[in-house]
Amino acid sequence: MNRACKLLQNPPAGAPPPPLPSLLPPSLNPSNIVINLTSSRLHLVSSPSSIPSLIPPDLLPFLGPSELSSILLRSQSLPLPSLHLLSFFHSQRLLTPSPHHFALLAHSLTFSRLFSHCLSTLRHLILTHPASDPFSSLLTSASSGRCNFHSAVFSLLVTAYLHLGFLRQALDAFHRSINAGFPPDAITSNSLLNSLAKSGDFDSCWEVYTAMRKAGVTPNLCTFNIMINALCKADDAVRAREFLEEMEMNGFDPDVVTYNTLINGYCRKGRLEEALGLYKLMYRRGIEPDLVSYTTLMKALCKEDRVREAHQLFDRLRQRGLIPDEMCYGVLVSGYSRKGKMREAWIFIQAMIGCGYFPNSFICLDVVKGYASVGKLLPCLNILAQLRKIGATVAFDAYKLLVGALCHEKRPNAARNLVKWMVEDGCKPTVDIYNEIIHSFCDCVSLMDAFSLKDEMVETDIRPDENTYSILISCLCKTGEVMEAECVMEEMVACGHIPDSATCAALVNGYCNKREMSKAEGLLKYFVLEFGFHDNAIFNALINVYAEEGDMEKAFELKDRMMKLGFVPNTETCKFLVNGLFRNISTLNV
Repeated sequence: MNRACKLLQNPPAGAPPPPLPSLLPPSLNPSNIVINLTSSRLHLVSSPSSIPSLIPPDLLPFLGPSELSSILLRSQSLPLPSLHLLSFFHSQRLLTPSPHHFALLAHSLTFSRLFSHCLSTLRHLILTHPASDPFSSLLTSASSGRCNFHSAVFSLLVTAYLHLGFLRQALDAFHRSINAGFPPDAITSNSLLNSLAKSGDFDSCWEVYTAMRKAGVTPNLCTFNIMINALCKADDAVRAREFLEEMEMNGFDPDVVTYNTLINGYCRKGRLEEALGLYKLMYRRGIEPDLVSYTTLMKALCKEDRVREAHQLFDRLRQRGLIPDEMCYGVLVSGYSRKGKMREAWIFIQAMIGCGYFPNSFICLDVVKGYASVGKLLPCLNILAQLRKIGATVAFDAYKLLVGALCHEKRPNAARNLVKWMVEDGCKPTVDIYNEIIHSFCDCVSLMDAFSLKDEMVETDIRPDENTYSILISCLCKTGEVMEAECVMEEMVACGHIPDSATCAALVNGYCNKREMSKAEGLLKYFVLEFGFHDNAIFNALINVYAEEGDMEKAFELKDRMMKLGFVPNTETCKFLVNGLFRNISTLNV
């Protein structure tokens, strides 16, 4: 017997505990000893770290899944120490608690009304055993009759799934709980309804609501508000209004949240008059509209260009003692800006700043659009300067829009200065913005400034693209500086960019205008051989120059040379040649 005990206490290395305990009397059975000892000492446990001092190390090998189940069942009146015990085994990897262990502990915690600890336990169950069926584990342990039971555990399981973002599993647990006769309470049902509404699963919302009512779960005001919100999100404002009537028939008085939800739903559907009707109904029912009510209606009115009415609502909310917030001011600033009424917009910006609110990036964008639409760009720059001083955020899109407007009005220097503001505000100008300003400089025949800006691009690690070079080449050719344009084209190719047909046409036409035909033809040949361009418009331009000068011999020789390079004469080519021949005949007749 002593030899047997020694074998039990010191089993061979790597070997599982021998099956001898079953041959021992209950009082000497190590499994019984570890169950009795742990159960009797568990009330002394205050944290997982205190477990090792209570269980002798030589008994730990005998604490298996069945022993742990027995301890949990015996210690149902000690749910927190049991929780520490499970946490210790799990953290030390001595024993992974099974779904059954988690279920027993969850029942014990729920019965003691330790709901937050139960919720945490159920989350651990779901994450530790992702392939398990927690609902079945809870139902089986509850049906055994051996553990304390509280039906709230099934509500907590639904909540645990929702906290983990497992919406489908939460929905499944909800329906299974109802079928098992343990319907989740209204709070849990509302959480599920809200999650389903946020996900856009409105059909499941109705299934849950219907199941609630059939199971005898009484909906509350929050339930109705969630359902009305879901209907409005589903663009079913008519059904939402019907649901409001059902809500009142059930003895629930709609609150401001209910009305705001409906007003928002009608506004989203473009049914503004009905939304305004609800606003008036609120007063008749003794419900005071809040800031959300007013802001929603003001936004919808501005969207329909009824800014004056939105302004009247703004005045009314202040008369009612409400304090406008940033969004409330922003709605009117944007509304007046979209109508081009910049004086009124600026008045509200000043009022907004006076109340300690700064216009956000969206409001600034609307203001810039408004000033650009009425052509008041310099006042816009002045206002932007003031907004930047107080720390308002000017969005990249606002800068881009204003740069484009300034360039369109041939104010490239102002646009260039605006780029400096962009950089100071942390917005990185794109190559398109630089190209727009370069193009504006070229339109103003300020080539030095255009090339200076190109150099600035390179210094700020913004690589000129094909469009940059094409703009510069086109401008140089228009001003007769074709050789300089050809140098820019060579730089363009060296930088890895392929000239397009517009660049080729600009250079060839430039040489044609200077009547340097050999250079024009040589350049066209270069584009054909290097880049495979066969643009008949460029080829025809060369033919037309010879035809206009009456040098038909050179025109036909050019045609032959170009055909060898792959050009195919078209009707335009024939027209130029025929016109040239007629011109020669007319000259001979004279």
